[in-house]
Amino acid sequence: MQPTMTSRTIAILAVDGENYEVSGHFEGQKRKASWYTVTRSSDRSVSVDKLDQFPTHDSLRTLMN
Repeated sequence: MQPTMTSRTIAILAVDGENYEVSGHFEGQKRKASWYTVTRSSDRSVSVDKLDQFPTHDSLRTLMN
């Protein structure tokens, strides 16, 4: 039996005038996210999916350029 995956918003980061929502994806009852998804708040488009580490402001600047 495979554990279920759940996701929840864990942060909203403002970078260079744009807001990004960071969602963590959790396996079963684990407290640390397996991966992270970054969504642009203005148009709800997924900017980055399956990040291994929680994104910092600097890493978001690099990923968005």
